[in-house]
Amino acid sequence: MENEATPTLFNGAPGSNLERRIQNLNHQHYADQATSILDKLKQDPHHRSITVAAESMMVVLEQLAFTVSKGKHAAINDTTLDDVGTRLWNESTILIREDAEKVDKTAVCTVRCAACFIIDCAQKLAKTNSGEYRVFKCYLKALKMCLEHEEGILATKLVDRLSKLYDTLLKKEGSRSSSDQRTFSTVSIEYYILRIALAWKQENTALMDLMYSKLPPHLSPVGIPARKLESLVDIFYQIGTDFLRKKQYENADKWLGLGADLFLHSDSDGDLSETAIELKFNVMRNQIRALCFTGEAADITKAKILLQAMEDEFPSTIWFLMLKFDVVKNDKASAPDAMLDVIMQMMFLGNLTATAFKIIMSAIQSLLNHNPVLACKALDYLLTKKLLLADQQDWLQEAFVLRVTAISKDTSMQQHDSVNALDKLFADMEKLISEPISEKAVNGGQIILWRIGESYFASEKFEVALEWFRLGLHPIFYNSGEVNRAKIIRKVMLCEFSLQNYPAVRGIYSEMPAACQESPLTQYILYKTALATFDDELAQDCLKKISTSPTEDIRLISACAMEAQEKDNKPITLAAMKLVVQKLRNKDNASSDQDIRVPALLRCIIRLMVLSIEKSAPNKAVDDIDQLCQYFENAYALAKQSTAKQIIEGGFDANECEWFARNAYNTALKGCKHWPPESTLRLSDCSLKFIGLYHDKIDVNDTQAMDIILWQRITALFLSSSAAVYMARLREHVAEQRELFQIARRHVRTFRQASAEYGQYISRSPEVNDNIESRQLDLKAKLVAMLAFDFEAAANLEIWSELPNVAEEILKLKPELRIFESLVDVLLSASSPVDETLIVLQMILSATLLDQDNEIEKLSRWVRCLVTVSLPRRQEVAEQILSQVLVKLGDFKERYPLEETHWLSTTCWNYGVDLYCTNNIPGCKRWCEIAISFAGFVNETIENQMQQNYLRICNTNNAELM
Repeated sequence: MENEATPTLFNGAPGSNLERRIQNLNHQHYADQATSILDKLKQDPHHRSITVAAESMMVVLEQLAFTVSKGKHAAINDTTLDDVGTRLWNESTILIREDAEKVDKTAVCTVRCAACFIIDCAQKLAKTNSGEYRVFKCYLKALKMCLEHEEGILATKLVDRLSKLYDTLLKKEGSRSSSDQRTFSTVSIEYYILRIALAWKQENTALMDLMYSKLPPHLSPVGIPARKLESLVDIFYQIGTDFLRKKQYENADKWLGLGADLFLHSDSDGDLSETAIELKFNVMRNQIRALCFTGEAADITKAKILLQAMEDEFPSTIWFLMLKFDVVKNDKASAPDAMLDVIMQMMFLGNLTATAFKIIMSAIQSLLNHNPVLACKALDYLLTKKLLLADQQDWLQEAFVLRVTAISKDTSMQQHDSVNALDKLFADMEKLISEPISEKAVNGGQIILWRIGESYFASEKFEVALEWFRLGLHPIFYNSGEVNRAKIIRKVMLCEFSLQNYPAVRGIYSEMPAACQESPLTQYILYKTALATFDDELAQDCLKKISTSPTEDIRLISACAMEAQEKDNKPITLAAMKLVVQKLRNKDNASSDQDIRVPALLRCIIRLMVLSIEKSAPNKAVDDIDQLCQYFENAYALAKQSTAKQIIEGGFDANECEWFARNAYNTALKGCKHWPPESTLRLSDCSLKFIGLYHDKIDVNDTQAMDIILWQRITALFLSSSAAVYMARLREHVAEQRELFQIARRHVRTFRQASAEYGQYISRSPEVNDNIESRQLDLKAKLVAMLAFDFEAAANLEIWSELPNVAEEILKLKPELRIFESLVDVLLSASSPVDETLIVLQMILSATLLDQDNEIEKLSRWVRCLVTVSLPRRQEVAEQILSQVLVKLGDFKERYPLEETHWLSTTCWNYGVDLYCTNNIPGCKRWCEIAISFAGFVNETIENQMQQNYLRICNTNNAELM
């Protein structure tokens, strides 16, 4: 059939006679087409060709109907088309009833529409009016089916055919019989209602209003079967309910009212089915709801009238009472007592069902917003009289939570009387329940009580808050869990603490379960109590438990530190702060902890520790001093982490680093006299490390800041090097000693660079320091001392080759004599090689002998040392120095020690005699002459004696001397 050409009415010559073509119409051909559709419909209702064939047939039949309506042909009494259309209609009806879920709704609707078209064409061909209403009703049924199955296009086609048929029926107004008139009235109502339904589906409100205006003023569906009536009312119900859902309450009232009118003016009340009765109830209920939502007084009055009509007609059910409650609730003239009456009627209906309970709870919640006292009254009855006997834990917990919630809705109830009322209710429930209330219910109730108590606690009404928190510990909350009970107990402890009832706090703590006692929050409250009662031992114990808790909450330990600081308890404050730093050090990202200002914390610890150490004897504060150094070092480690990531607000910025650098140095300097030298070295080194962190962050154009940081670096280097050398001198272990001297040398190398940098800086910016000359002198003195440390370190490390170079650097600075003295002491005690010793001693003596202000006694001893060392190996060195001494001896003859002069004279003479014994007569003569020269400064007797002996030697060895 799909491949066959669609038959038309215009086969044949274009000018053929219209009447002749109608007479020659092949009715059997259309019958065969319809039969083919019917067969396919039975075999496979889902076959797509069914819809295509039916639509094609509808097109042809439309042409046929149009042609027939224009032609003046004789009546054709062939019933073939009518029979086929009727069969097609009946079969589609059977199919939709028996296999409604599986059948293709579009195909069935299309086939039914085609059947209507076939029957309509058959009626027009027969030229009889007896079947007009039959055809019209077929179209109405088909239209209703298309609307039900959302077939809008088909519905539109059907409406087009219906409107033409309706116009035809309408023209016969005066010629209808009374029976036909009743039928016409009935189908007219149905027609307009279906037109309204289609316009509603198309969201065409203007057309809906137009169709509405064509309905009779008072619908009189007399004679409409109950089933048909129900179907029509259902349309109004759907439309009105849709408007109600969209909150278009006036439209909802209008359309639901039409549905109610159909029922009110119907004479088939006794024939209504249960479904129709239920529909009537729903129509009236939704209309009342729409009227209530408008809020207008006239609408509320109308709703009351409808409600009274419903009360007379329908039995009192939970749905009716819910509707009644809505009316009372929206009636501004009604008192909350009326709402309570309806709720009590709901509870008096009988055994509770899930739906009834849900409705009752919703009503009580609405009453709660109007009058919490009455809502509590209803809930108390529901809990004690209904739910405890219903054995429904879910319902019980919901009502229980709502009952406790009701307390928070009205501040006038939250007084002592309310607490007693709840306590009594809990006691009554505890007696009646057969098993504990579920955990979910008691937790919900406890949360409400917690919030009420918390609000009073925040308002510092601690006595009232205490009552509410204690209510949360009622035995009825047995299933709340240990953790929740512990939270409430802690709140009770805080209330007692705030009321300064410290013994009560300890008593509550002692009664808590062991696991709750060890909680950090519990220990924190006990810690505050210990501080308030000056029990430092208990406070220390609480701190220990908090710090060793698995949670490791640093903020809680910080809070402990602040609490102790507020109480001015320095030992506990210090202990708490130390624990905070310890926790931070164990954390990977301690420096990024935004909640704790780490630098400020460390500053407080350091200040407190310094105060504590100053009050203690130095020999008893060794451990504290060591900890102080550790905190400076910890501060550097945390600052380094912070700098490596990025300086954050509240972190180690340049100002913080400067504070730690300055205070580390000042503390080291202050304690260098009494504290162990190790602490001085650690603190000064720490100061240097902090300077290194923020040195590059100083603006070079900020001359004042640059001057401070450069000078801080110099002084810290000097102190570190001094401490390292001092410690090295005290060490007996060679390895430790050598390590310390190496540290000192490293600081000296850095100091050389820093001093050069600072010298260049102040030469470029002389305005920075007002007393630049004294600063330069101070820098020179420190450089000399540092070079002396370097000399000593090199000597002890046996780096002999560097000794002359270091000594030469020192000589260029023209230091005081004591510096040379220290160099000589180091040189002579270090067992240095002779060559380096002689070079250094010669350099020192050459420099010092030129200054008449030097202490001659010290110089004389150095001369003796040089002579002693040089005579066996480097006589020319001794001879050179002695020549210088002889030259200067005349200047400070009286100052030069006589015994030293005598020793020089004797030593030179003896050395000359030694040379004489080795037959070195020229050398003997030269050294004897030097000896005689020194003897002249001793006394004449020695000088004369040496001259006589010298002459004998000369006379004896004239030949050699010549």
